[in-house]
Amino acid sequence: MRMHAGDSRSAVFGLQIVLAAVLLFMAAPIVIVIVNSFNSSSFNVWPPAGFTLDWYYKSLTMPEFQRGFINSVIAGVISTAVVLAVGTPLAYALVRIGFRGKGLLRGALLGPLVIPRIAIGFSLFVLYIASGSGLYGTMQGVILGHSLLMLPFVVSVLVANLGEVDPIVEEAARDLGAGPVEAFIRVVLPQIRPGLIVSGLLAFITSFDEVETTIFLVKPVVNTLPIEMYLYLDQNQDPTLAALSTLLIALSMILVMIGLVFAKRGSLRLLLGGRGA
Repeated sequence: MRMHAGDSRSAVFGLQIVLAAVLLFMAAPIVIVIVNSFNSSSFNVWPPAGFTLDWYYKSLTMPEFQRGFINSVIAGVISTAVVLAVGTPLAYALVRIGFRGKGLLRGALLGPLVIPRIAIGFSLFVLYIASGSGLYGTMQGVILGHSLLMLPFVVSVLVANLGEVDPIVEEAARDLGAGPVEAFIRVVLPQIRPGLIVSGLLAFITSFDEVETTIFLVKPVVNTLPIEMYLYLDQNQDPTLAALSTLLIALSMILVMIGLVFAKRGSLRLLLGGRGA
């Protein structure tokens, strides 16, 4: 049975319509939040009663949100550094080294991906209290919890990235006198730089946005921004959170674009270096 060119174009056009409808459906909640952030009403009235920037001013000047933002940045930056430092050698071991128990280690690393975050948060809360470690309600406890959540993402990205790195290049560096660490730093690390940037950004955004696990681990002094937003929503119904959410959406987009630029530059340099060789 032959398909005419007109039928083919009609099918493609139909798929484009369906794709556009799906994208519109997925973007609609974000668009509604952004539009509502300019709502002049003191309640979340829809459609908006007017236009105002007051909610942006309020969201940026509230001490609770300012403190929460600082706590979220601290937790995100430190936990991202921790998971990159731990996840990179683990990913390298999973890809390059054969050892007994590799499957068990892989399963343990990827476990947090399938366990509900509420269960992880409650388990960490019980562990912190029962062990008498003093981690509950501290920034160290939050960082540890976020690191456990983000490690599977980092390891998964780096394992995929390391799978594309030719081991012959590393072996050549070893043959030329480089030690294992030097060969990794000078040969492997530059080739997985895009993966490090992408996984680092993913880890930071995941940490910054985390609620389900964090709510079990914090006290008011170390509340992160999402926790402060959750507590504010429990008492207020004005568009302040819509304005703050719009700012966070813009911040996330900026971080992603910066990461893509650096990742593409790293890939371009690697490609040019390979051609020059």
